Amino acid sequence: MRRDRIKSGKKLKWERGSASIYWAAAMFFIIPLMALSIDMPRALYVRSHLQAATDAACEAAAMAIDVPVFRETGVSKIKYDDARVWAAREFIATVSDAGIWGYSPALTSVVLETPLIASCTASASVDPLIPVSPAMNIVVRSTSETRIGRR
Repeated sequence: MRRDRIKSGKKLKWERGSASIYWAAAMFFIIPLMALSIDMPRALYVRSHLQAATDAACEAAAMAIDVPVFRETGVSKIKYDDARVWAAREFIATVSDAGIWGYSPALTSVVLETPLIASCTASASVDPLIPVSPAMNIVVRSTSETRIGRR
């Protein structure tokens, strides 16, 4: 009986619509897995570039020594206005070289923790390539200490 049914090409009542179950499973499992396998590595890639740009910005901020004060007193001290400008310039130069599509990086803060230590925070919003993925927001922090002093 089974051979006759296969040869004739007729399906039994319970066999109809079985392809839709496979399509539903594909939509339910495969598409989210595609989103994870494409968008998550992309987010990690963007995070590494954002961290490198934040590190460079924070290092530039730590190098913004107040030279007149250093010459007069011999005390190393970061000049806050110069630190913000230098950090922003370095951050923009570093993220512009990355050439990554669909993200918007920003240097959100440059803070002096002590007269010799600068702390920087940056964030980026990453647009997903797969439409079912949520938008990702990445925040990174970096701290740098000035290494200039009188011997």
